[in-house]
Amino acid sequence: MNQPLVLQLFSAQFRRALFFSVLMFVLAVPILPAKAYASFPNRLYRIDIRPQKNFTRLTLRLADPPHYRLVAIPGNRLRLVIQDTGGTLFKKFRRYSDKNIGGLVLKQRGNSLLVTFQFSQAAGWRDLSRHDISAITVDIGAPFRPGPPQPTLAGREKIWEGVEKLVRNFDPPLKSEIPFSPTDRQVLKNFLTDDEQKNFMAAEAALYKGQLTEAEELFTRFASSQTPIRPLALYRLAETWYKLQKYSQALAAFHEAEKLWPAYLGINPGVTFYYGDSIARSGEVASARPLLTALVVRLADKTYAPALLVRLGDILARQGHEHEALAIYQNVAENFKGNKASQMALMRVADSGFLQSTRWNYRSISDVYLNASRQSGDLDMREEAHFKYVLLESIHGEAGEALQLVMSFQRKFPRGVYVAVVRTIREVLVAEAYRDAEWNKDPSALLRFMDEQYEYLAGCVEQPGFLATVTRAYSEAGRPIELVKLLTSLVERSWAASVAPELYVSIVDNAELIGDSAAAERNIKAFLGKFSTNPRARMMTERLGSIYFSAGKYQQVKETLLWLLNKGERAQRTESYYLLGRSLWELQLYAQAARSMDLFLSTPSGRDPRTMPDAYFVAGSARESLGDRKGALKQFEAALKLPDNSRNDEFIYRAGQINLREGNTGRAKELFGQLAEKGKDPDWQKLARQALSTL
Repeated sequence: MNQPLVLQLFSAQFRRALFFSVLMFVLAVPILPAKAYASFPNRLYRIDIRPQKNFTRLTLRLADPPHYRLVAIPGNRLRLVIQDTGGTLFKKFRRYSDKNIGGLVLKQRGNSLLVTFQFSQAAGWRDLSRHDISAITVDIGAPFRPGPPQPTLAGREKIWEGVEKLVRNFDPPLKSEIPFSPTDRQVLKNFLTDDEQKNFMAAEAALYKGQLTEAEELFTRFASSQTPIRPLALYRLAETWYKLQKYSQALAAFHEAEKLWPAYLGINPGVTFYYGDSIARSGEVASARPLLTALVVRLADKTYAPALLVRLGDILARQGHEHEALAIYQNVAENFKGNKASQMALMRVADSGFLQSTRWNYRSISDVYLNASRQSGDLDMREEAHFKYVLLESIHGEAGEALQLVMSFQRKFPRGVYVAVVRTIREVLVAEAYRDAEWNKDPSALLRFMDEQYEYLAGCVEQPGFLATVTRAYSEAGRPIELVKLLTSLVERSWAASVAPELYVSIVDNAELIGDSAAAERNIKAFLGKFSTNPRARMMTERLGSIYFSAGKYQQVKETLLWLLNKGERAQRTESYYLLGRSLWELQLYAQAARSMDLFLSTPSGRDPRTMPDAYFVAGSARESLGDRKGALKQFEAALKLPDNSRNDEFIYRAGQINLREGNTGRAKELFGQLAEKGKDPDWQKLARQALSTL
């Protein structure tokens, strides 16, 4: 015989023998369905359920002290596995329900009695049983719900919360590792027209590519019609629902398909695996085990058989059989080192110690994940391994180094299944890195940090002095435009809501600094729309009026600031009275203009000396237009007392004119003469001389 062929056959036989030796760890556990036994060493004879104020006490009374396990299984259920025990199944408790527990189901599985019941999502449990007492006592209620393990580094608690949520809610379908088997078109020709064949093949292609919504729609059509293809369509629809995590629907479809075509389970091993896992997810792991172990035995000579064995371990672990699963993982890891399954098994072993890791011992676990992420050729497995490596470093490692690892992970897997969790992790690490750095010593480093992390600053914006520190760094660097862009990107984010008012104010400040009045106006309006009751709202309203005034929009100034003239109101910016008065003068609303300018002139603090002459001009001219020449004269004469008044000649002439109209010819001559002799503006001097000549 050809020597390489002999070696190949020997290798296949050795692999098969080795596989069966590992498989014994699965078969060593009783897999037979419930049978009637003549007698049991122990018996359950009574169940007591006693609701208390904050919890419910469940007591199972037995003939002798029991050997049992209490495990949590998917669907918020607890299961007591009482070994070598029989007894009454107490069906009446299936309808029991209170705020903590409900629906006790008792089943005999081999020589073990199973007691399974639902518990509240808000509840935990404690076991009060003693090894020398013939009873099992368990309290279920909110006081006993455990919190997540606490990290040794302060500030990382939110990462642990995310891990807890991931463990609790993330229940993806298992990847069987069995190659997808499309239906032979020659078979389809016996049942379908050409167009129907194309549609069915398109549905299978969509299922293979992971386009599950499309596959669901197409297979549903075939499964809904009473045709010879219906059993196959039901199997494919069940497989699609399994991958969509619609496990109860998948199980129902599998059951119906099996009744119509049971032989198909021997034709398509992948479908058989999904069927078995769907049964296990329903809580009937004992019913699923024979189907799955028979499948593993049938495929023992395949290269993917060890990986399939690991998946069987995953199913057992999820249903509370951790010890059996761990035995499978350890043996696969030891005996199939050249196979992908070895890395899978090592990762599962590492998973068992994940939540118990500390900053002192986590490296040995994270190295397992790191090696798997580097060596695996499977994209999903590489992503999972890399994520767990990064997660451990984020929990226990130095913040800066962990942050770089998280950013690297996001670049490698931008659309992976861990996107949301990784985002939370990065936000926590960014906040810690910001808090620990000395930004005052290196403002340019803060600018680089902001440019790189601006989408992950949720934990930074809440820290004292954040806005002032960032604003100072950008100001020192002479980059107000970049600061406006940064703050604008932050202000709309939900996590910045607590500091949004301050962000808007800073945006407006810097937008005005760079002369971007459009951005300033837009952000003031946004501020007023969202925070109308904020203490800064009136100040922002006055600033909006200032922007309108600079643009010559006097009507908008009036509409924005006229409330300042209401009784009891007071401007926070004195210049607002001037802007309003000037705008009202331009709109020929003289009475209101005079009143606004009076308020401006009577408020000594906060006035710009450059606007004082014009304020007196409007205050006097408005009164003159209203026929109040005495009031106008008072304003013009007051203006003459202003130091360094460049419009002094104008006020002398206007005062002379009013005196002349009021019949005070002597005072008029005095003023015109003063202007004609000492005036500095030739135009006003000329007018004064003309007035004197007419006198």
